[in-house]
Amino acid sequence: MRKNFFYPTLILLLFFAATGQAQNREILAELKIGIIGRDLEEAIYQAAHLGAQDAARELSKKYSIDVELLVATPSVSQGGNQPTSLTELFIQDVDGFVLSPKSQDIVESTVRFAQEQNQRVVFFESDLPDTNSLAALLADETAAGRLAGKAILKELPTAARVALLTSTEPSQQLKQRLEGLRRTLGYRRIEAIVATEPNYRDAIKKIREVEEADRNGSISGWVFLEDWPLRGMPALPWEPADKPVVAIQSSPSAFIYSDQGYLDALVVHPYYEWGYRGVETLVENLYNGKSPETREILTEPRLIDWRNFDDYREKWKLWFK
Repeated sequence: MRKNFFYPTLILLLFFAATGQAQNREILAELKIGIIGRDLEEAIYQAAHLGAQDAARELSKKYSIDVELLVATPSVSQGGNQPTSLTELFIQDVDGFVLSPKSQDIVESTVRFAQEQNQRVVFFESDLPDTNSLAALLADETAAGRLAGKAILKELPTAARVALLTSTEPSQQLKQRLEGLRRTLGYRRIEAIVATEPNYRDAIKKIREVEEADRNGSISGWVFLEDWPLRGMPALPWEPADKPVVAIQSSPSAFIYSDQGYLDALVVHPYYEWGYRGVETLVENLYNGKSPETREILTEPRLIDWRNFDDYREKWKLWFK
């Protein structure tokens, strides 16, 4: 009699245990999130993509939800652009997207349309302040300029002067970097502010012209406000270690310059963290109803020099793996 009672009871217990495990594995929500950088061929957005992918995977596991990430950064060389990428995300009915807006005039209307369809947005790198975004993860560019100024001063003789390389049409970010540099260096340590078209070929050409014209040797070092001269093989018009160089922003090609003695330091932004925190902010809002305490979140730059070049190189290897 006890035997007959035992087996049905055991079967019921196993059934309820299996049902409980199935419920634990049940997907409680499904979210679709996109990320759009400025150009698929720029290395910093590969790092941001990986950060976003890691956040999607970890938050899916943490909350037992399905976070699908769509990478929609356009390939500019193939004719892609951000408005087209935003339209594609709209068609795919994403719940929200993480965006580095390249131009306010080009993307603002598309962003507003997406918001009208209840798609949430988090900006990174730059902002569209007149839109109602959840957050804007922005680099502290003035701090980046100050870091670069301190780094170049360590490499200069007393009273030596430097040239600063910027764009012919500087963005607000470049203006803030320049302001940070001026505060740190002072006007007496700046020999020239040199403007170039923002690409490798024109940057190298402009540097060569300025160096050739500097017959008195007044320029003892350079600070590049962006890393355009580092985006190809070394072609600077001086021998390795002859002049200190500090650059803001970075691409993997910068390691060639540091290895050969042309580059003393980099000031970099948290590209991976921008992607991770962007997706994290969206998921917390969409799933848990949480919003950041402040919309504008400044992220701190980091100095890379001989002490941590190898560690930073390993990070790039991980980001590109």
